[in-house]
Amino acid sequence: MKEKTGGGLLKEIEDSIIVSNRIDSRKDGPYLKELQNIDFQPVFILGVHRSGTSILYKMLTATGGFNPVTAYHLINYDELLYNHHEKKEQIAKQRLTDSFLRNGLTDRGIDRLMITADFAEEYGFLLGAQTGQMRITQKNLVLFTELCKKIKFIAGNQKPILLKNPYDFPNFLYLRKVFPNARFVFIHRHPLKTISSTLHAIRTLLGEKNPYTTRLSRTYDQWYANPLLLQPLRFIFHFLAECCVVVLTWNMKKSTRYYLRNIEKLSENEYISITYESLCDHPQETLQNLMEKLQLTTMQTLDAAALMNPRTVKLDTAVQKLQSYINKSLREYCDLLGYTTDV
Repeated sequence: MKEKTGGGLLKEIEDSIIVSNRIDSRKDGPYLKELQNIDFQPVFILGVHRSGTSILYKMLTATGGFNPVTAYHLINYDELLYNHHEKKEQIAKQRLTDSFLRNGLTDRGIDRLMITADFAEEYGFLLGAQTGQMRITQKNLVLFTELCKKIKFIAGNQKPILLKNPYDFPNFLYLRKVFPNARFVFIHRHPLKTISSTLHAIRTLLGEKNPYTTRLSRTYDQWYANPLLLQPLRFIFHFLAECCVVVLTWNMKKSTRYYLRNIEKLSENEYISITYESLCDHPQETLQNLMEKLQLTTMQTLDAAALMNPRTVKLDTAVQKLQSYINKSLREYCDLLGYTTDV
């Protein structure tokens, strides 16, 4: 069977959007035909979980040069076009922000990033909720493309769509295949800090139900609906932490190996690779270099340093115990980025 090219896949997507089997159950159904001739350029921020993708997403959004995916787009997905046409978008956004505040939500809980309806969020939550796959695959490509077209249509401008999803870090060749005009921003962080931060985030989410994450993730909601699942997860991440570190290290090794083996398959004008450490130390210069390298335009004057609020991550005890194992497992990746065996 002949493999479809990127252009062929996109044409197939465009043809199938209008006959989506979800059309009858959504307020947006009558308006989907308006998306047929909408095109867009995706700019993907990619890195492993807790590598700095969120703060970079926030900074790039603040440049005004992009249309980001927001919490509103994901949570109110089935009524985006309807709200736009009925002049209800701002009302819906205010209701969503108010619902966060009523639940005492001012940040995500796992970090200090403030949340509103306009908070730039991961598109993987929408893919996971509707298709069970957090990264872009053939199964959810129609849904993802429809999301981007909706955002572009509502925005009414020619800015690129800014996207973040750690699950697609080891998937960038497929993304380039189906979106030949895509650009990629890779961000890296020292593995010891990344794994410690991931452990902390998971424990925080397991310790107390987070209403914001619940709105985004059906899987997370199901954890709390099933004590037979929740209690073992809490036990594992608190009392079997070293086993968790081994699993997280293996997963990070798998993802970074993909990066190491395939990054040279992208041309120099398709991507830029930065580190979280350089972003923290030289935010303005790093951001400016990024925009220039990808030939993107900053629409607003931005004080990048004012947006940075890096947290001091203390290495988890389990990470400290397995520090040699982590360094050995990820040596090739650390060598490429100039990371030492200690932090």
